[in-house]
Amino acid sequence: MKITDFNSILGDSSSEEAHTPTNLNGRELQELLNPISCEEFVNSYFARASLNLEGHPQKFDHIFSWEKLKQALARGQHIADGRYNITASFTAGEDSSNTRRMMQANHNQVIELLNAGATICITNIHMADPSLAQWAQAIRTQLNFTGTVGVNCYVSPDGSGLPMHYDKRVATTLQIAGKKRWKFSVEPAKVWPNSNEVFQEGETGDDVGKLPADMEFREVVLNPGDLLCLPAGAWHSARGMGFSLALNLYFAPRNLFDQFIPLLQNFATSNEYWRGGPPATLGKIQGKMPQTVSEYMRERLDEFHKMALEVIDSPDALTESWLTSLTQAPSTGWQPVPMLPIPEVTTEQRFRVELSSLRFVKFQDKLIVPCDNGLLRFPAVLEPVLKRLSTELSSFTIPEVLTWQEKPESCSTNEMMSYLKILYQNGILKRV
Repeated sequence: MKITDFNSILGDSSSEEAHTPTNLNGRELQELLNPISCEEFVNSYFARASLNLEGHPQKFDHIFSWEKLKQALARGQHIADGRYNITASFTAGEDSSNTRRMMQANHNQVIELLNAGATICITNIHMADPSLAQWAQAIRTQLNFTGTVGVNCYVSPDGSGLPMHYDKRVATTLQIAGKKRWKFSVEPAKVWPNSNEVFQEGETGDDVGKLPADMEFREVVLNPGDLLCLPAGAWHSARGMGFSLALNLYFAPRNLFDQFIPLLQNFATSNEYWRGGPPATLGKIQGKMPQTVSEYMRERLDEFHKMALEVIDSPDALTESWLTSLTQAPSTGWQPVPMLPIPEVTTEQRFRVELSSLRFVKFQDKLIVPCDNGLLRFPAVLEPVLKRLSTELSSFTIPEVLTWQEKPESCSTNEMMSYLKILYQNGILKRV
C-alpha cells in the first residue's frame, strides 16, 4: 500500500479567495465530452449506457484542482446548509458491501481521516465553489436537463474507495489527479431506479433489478483527464491507486409528473365535480366502495381521459410547464444570478450573448425565454432578433442589433431597447 501524506497536499492554510466571474463560452459540454460529439453522447450514452473517455492530463485543470479544493474547504466552513456536507468511508471498493456505512465528518477531520485511509466525499461541493456551480449550471443548460445538476468531490488514499452499489442518478466522474480503478456494469441494472442501492451478496433486496452476477462488467483505471459516465442504476465500485482526486458531476432527474401538475391543477379548478370531490353517502361500507362513489370516480376518470386526449392532439399545452422546469433552481443550494442594474451605454459599447444562455420557444403569440429568474415573454415580431442573438459568435453594438429586424417598423427603438434591457438584467446579454 502506498502511503500519501495528505497534510502536504491539503495542509497549507488557504484563505478564501474573492470569486471572479466564470468565463463561460457555450461549449462546456462539448469540451467535457471531446472527442465524441454532444449528439452522440445524448443519443447513445446519456442515461442509457456507460461511457469511458480518455483525455489528456490537463483536460480538467480549468475546472478543478488541489488548490481549488483547499479554497472550497475554506469556504465550506461557513456553509450551514445541510445539503453541503462531508462524509468518510473506510471501505475499499469491494465487490460486495459490508455493514460499514459512510460516517459524518467535519472540515477539521479531513486530513486526519485521509491519512487514516478513509475516502472523503464532499457532497455538493459546488455550494463552496461559485465557479464550479456556474460551470455545472452551464452543462445543465446545454443539455436542456430539467432535473438537478450538481457536483460532489471524492478524495481517496491508496486502496480506499466505495463498494459495489448504484445511484438513482447519472454519475459522471472527472479524474482530476491521481488514479482510480473502476469496475462497472455496461448498462443499468434498473433504469432510473427510485433509490440508491448497495449490493450485499445474499442480502440485497428483490427490487434492485439485475444483480451483478447477471450483467456484463468492465474494469478501467482512470488517469487525470479521463471521464466515466454511468447511467442511473449501473452497478459500480471504485478504489484509489496511490491517491485519487475526482469530481462527480451528477444528473438527478425530476419526475415527469411534476410537469403535468400545473395542467392537472388548471383542469381540476375549472371543473365543479373535481373541486367538490366525491359525494357524501349514508350507505354502509361493507366489502366494497359505495356504488354512487364508484360511479362518480369512473365519470371523473372518463373526463380525465378526454382531457389527456386533447393534450395529445395539442402537445404545445405543456410548453410553459416544460420551460419552467428548465428554470427552477436545483435543490442543491444553487442560486440564480441576481438581476443586474442597467448601465450607461454608448453607441460604441459592444455586447455578447453566452450562446447556451439564450433559448426561446414560440408559443401562441409570444416568444418565451427561460432564464435563471423564470420565464421572459417577448412579442413574436422579435423572433428574427432572438435568432440572430442566439447564433451570433462575435460581439455587437446596440445600433447593430436595431438593424436585425425583418421589418424596421416591427418594433420602435424604445420598444427594442426595453427588450434588450430585460435580456441584460437577466444576464443573457453581457458587456464585453
